[in-house]
Amino acid sequence: MASTHARDGGRLLQVGQPQEAVKSFQKGLAIDPDDVDCLLGLVRTHLSLGAARDAEAAALRLLKVRPDHAEAQAHLAMLRAQAGDAEALEALKTLAAAPTAGYFERFNLGGLLLDRGDLEGAKAAYASALQVAPGSAHVHFELGRIHLQQGAHAEAVTHFQKASEGAPQESMPLLMLSRAHAATGGVGLAIQAATQALDLAQGGLRRAVLEDLFKLYLSAGSPEGAKRSAVELRKLDARNVNYLYMHGLAMMSAGTFADAKALFEEALALSSDSWPARQALAQVHLALNERAQARQVLEAAVARAPTALEPVNDLVLVLLQDSDFARAKALLEHALATHPKDAGLHLFMAMATLMSEPTLAIQHARQAQALGEGTVKEQAAKLVEALGA
Repeated sequence: MASTHARDGGRLLQVGQPQEAVKSFQKGLAIDPDDVDCLLGLVRTHLSLGAARDAEAAALRLLKVRPDHAEAQAHLAMLRAQAGDAEALEALKTLAAAPTAGYFERFNLGGLLLDRGDLEGAKAAYASALQVAPGSAHVHFELGRIHLQQGAHAEAVTHFQKASEGAPQESMPLLMLSRAHAATGGVGLAIQAATQALDLAQGGLRRAVLEDLFKLYLSAGSPEGAKRSAVELRKLDARNVNYLYMHGLAMMSAGTFADAKALFEEALALSSDSWPARQALAQVHLALNERAQARQVLEAAVARAPTALEPVNDLVLVLLQDSDFARAKALLEHALATHPKDAGLHLFMAMATLMSEPTLAIQHARQAQALGEGTVKEQAAKLVEALGA
């Protein structure tokens, strides 16, 4: 039966007070230096704090008392393998493959293999861990990560759902569940999971959830939801240029162009090199039928970010609409030198040279058709046909 200090330390570790847990375990060891439960608690606590050296020392001390302690052997092997000991990795594989292998032998192997990029090996190790701990939130979370990375989004949803059920007070499983839902196209379910995550999130994780919610609301066509998320982010960091920009996007999406313009201008006052803010400001000018101002802002955006495609594309479109084909061609020549395989640029170049240099236009239209997809490919094909090529 575990000692009082071992039980108290375990409880403190579970409620997120690792430093207090260490003190409790040390008190127990002051009474009985060979208290196995306190030593094991120290190993687990130091691991949770990322204190590898302290964890290794505690594991060695435990193994001196109990040389056959499988979990201590697994932790020690994991720590040494992380430090580059190839023999330790093989030792951990042997421990995990034993018929009597417990949770940590299998879980630690999964973590090591995942760190080394062996997704299939990690997946097998974690699946093995589920055989002894089918409800482990940690295992389901890691399996969710692997499936998400491999593009198996439905499987990722299943594991993140189980992880969130197994750790109902944790926000990260819900955030990852939201991302898995979004990857399957389930925007509504993604918003629901992210909203639940927000209720639990603290610190930097709260920012991550709000940033995800902003994108989800925009993709769902809910500018009000996007605005709420942006406002909350600005409360966390009032001078963050990206949050100002996001707030402006939400207002622009809602059709509140005057407010959006003010926000983009405020963002540019804080960071004059922000080409996304300039591009968005130009789009507001266009929405307000202020074409001259839009062109001026886009010219400035291209000048500050000459290799960024987005402002170039917007400016070229304005130039083509204004029949300024020479300026459009000059811009496109420069952009194509940096992005020679961009189908959209080739399509624009075909349009810019259609009247003045039809032979050149045909070449670029064919390039756009060969490189493009979807609408770009269709428009290029129509242009090639129209030119009789």
